Amino acid sequence: MINVTSVFASNIVGILVMVVLFLSKGWRIQSQSLESKILLVMIFSVMLGCIVDPLASFLDGRPGGSVRVLLVFLNTILFMLNIVVGPGYISLIVTHINEKLAGYQKGIIYILCSVELMMLVLNIFFPIVFYIDDNNRYGRLTLYWLYIGAELFLLLYGLWIYFSARRRGRFLKFFPAWQFFIPIIVGMVIQSLMYGVSLVWPCVGVAFCGIAICLQNESIYLDKLTGTYNRFYLDEVLNVVKLRSDGRCAALMLDMNGFKKINDEHSHSEGDRALIAVAGILTKVVKNEGIVIRFAGDEFVILLDKPSTELVVEIRENIAKAIEYYNITSGKPYQLSAAVGGDVFDLKDIEVAEFMNGIDRLMYADKAEYYRIHDRRKNISNRSGENV
Repeated sequence: MINVTSVFASNIVGILVMVVLFLSKGWRIQSQSLESKILLVMIFSVMLGCIVDPLASFLDGRPGGSVRVLLVFLNTILFMLNIVVGPGYISLIVTHINEKLAGYQKGIIYILCSVELMMLVLNIFFPIVFYIDDNNRYGRLTLYWLYIGAELFLLLYGLWIYFSARRRGRFLKFFPAWQFFIPIIVGMVIQSLMYGVSLVWPCVGVAFCGIAICLQNESIYLDKLTGTYNRFYLDEVLNVVKLRSDGRCAALMLDMNGFKKINDEHSHSEGDRALIAVAGILTKVVKNEGIVIRFAGDEFVILLDKPSTELVVEIRENIAKAIEYYNITSGKPYQLSAAVGGDVFDLKDIEVAEFMNGIDRLMYADKAEYYRIHDRRKNISNRSGENV
């Protein structure tokens, strides 16, 4: 027996949570428009689910042919909205940690969602997932559990992607994988085992509230201009690396050549655009191999997941190629240039300050070579007023 009052109460709470999240712009993630769009779609999906579920409960058992049609339609909508949650969760994880799904992984997700969708379409004519009996009462059929199993698989698959990235050494301190997963599973289990209880959509709402709060907390560690991580996050990550068993870390430092000239001759606004362009280049080059941090001014630090000298060399070469390509295609009245230095360091043997001095020296060795070739500032040992 459905307790309509409790169904309305729980779903009203879910709607209020989503309305507050929407109006407070808690879904807006700095410099991550795709993540923001995913969160926004999920917010509206939860709101729709919290509206449709109590309406279907209210109509359950009421007589009339039109009521029967409406019950089939409303319950089908609820099941279709469930299909949004799993892929939405995976998309959010993949986007946030800058991963790439392989073709077979996308195929698994597409096939599973397509099968679920076809099951629901077929269910309208030949009930296999749920039915509406002669008294207009909703009931579950055997394939309901297959449907729930498919949803659970997608959520677990999202977690697998997340933890696989962590095992490869990815720095994922803030992404709330479990905070999202647990409320939804709790809601699904309770609602599946206790007929008449409506908790799935309010629990999904709680999950998205948690994920939005965690991502907003992460924004404290983001540089507002470039969207890369900031110096505070560098300290956090280096402390994590020091606690690892080997303590080894591959890092590069980049400093723009001629940045002061861009500011002086083309305005500080153009200088900001140049910084944003460099941050974009570094992010595209590094991809899911590490993180990009704006250290100070026009200096950036790259921390790589794998402590590999070969990877340091590869990233450095790819940065040079990417900057060259940008200069050819950008149409800007100036050329971007950067000094880059890097190596693998053991943070168990050295202090953080010594580590920073190490990559700083490597970067300035590259800068000295640049100015030797370009016949400017042959002596750059004096670092005062460096942004040139």
